[in-house]
Amino acid sequence: MIKLVVSDMDGTLLNRKGGISRGNVEVIKELEKNNIEFAIASGRDFKSVYSIMNQYDIACEAILGNGAQYVDQEGNIIMSCYMDKTVIEDVLQVFHERNIPYIIYTTNGFFTLYEPSYVRKMFIERGRLRFHDQLGEFEKGGKNENAPCNFITQIDDLDDFLKQELDIIKIEAFSVDENEIPPAKELLKDIPNISFLSSFIDNVEVTHKDAQKGYILEKVIKLKGISKNEVMVVGDGMNDLSMFECFSYSFATANAVERIKELSYKVVSDCEEDGFKEAVESIIK
Repeated sequence: MIKLVVSDMDGTLLNRKGGISRGNVEVIKELEKNNIEFAIASGRDFKSVYSIMNQYDIACEAILGNGAQYVDQEGNIIMSCYMDKTVIEDVLQVFHERNIPYIIYTTNGFFTLYEPSYVRKMFIERGRLRFHDQLGEFEKGGKNENAPCNFITQIDDLDDFLKQELDIIKIEAFSVDENEIPPAKELLKDIPNISFLSSFIDNVEVTHKDAQKGYILEKVIKLKGISKNEVMVVGDGMNDLSMFECFSYSFATANAVERIKELSYKVVSDCEEDGFKEAVESIIK
């Protein structure tokens, strides 16, 4: 019997407009009625995840930063796997050599060595091209007002920054030119103790080598006393790969990348057609 359902957000639980359909909300409530726990697994940060979940009155635990953190419903960190600070300079050098903007996600805010207004501009432009976001949606009251690009602090001295009492969750680089990303990923291969993946072809997210969704989920379920056969995962992208490798009951939405579909227990409908709801209903029934 399934005791825990874990879902990716973008391209899985969320539709392409960044919202959760009525059908998906209803089936999450149905999980609660059946005493089945629900959790999110995302590359996003805490504020970005819960600003959406709170809109739909959904209280749940979450994997954040692609596996760098596991938090409870109030955001308390249950488990973490942060980046080794000794490799940060090497990672950033890769992006600076190619003039690729990036955001450093930490336990105390968002940072970059670039001018924050430049990174924000490029973040929004990339959102416009990939997700058809509008500038106004990143302003106060807009659906993306809690996006990391609105809270970036510029680093004056990298050495001083790395000495601060904060942990680095991940570094995300992105480009309006998707051709900039593959060469950067080739250079990242030479850096030890990191893992990197692309949620989309125009970004790359760098974490600790063990900070992956499936790995942290394996550890968390041991704390909960849940077996792997009692866990169901739903996803669509390469940042979900470790979940599909670690858990047998893995459901891929029809819009998923081919590798995820190949590893899935079952392929369900597109994220626009409530594929998440379809997957959950199959295990409830």
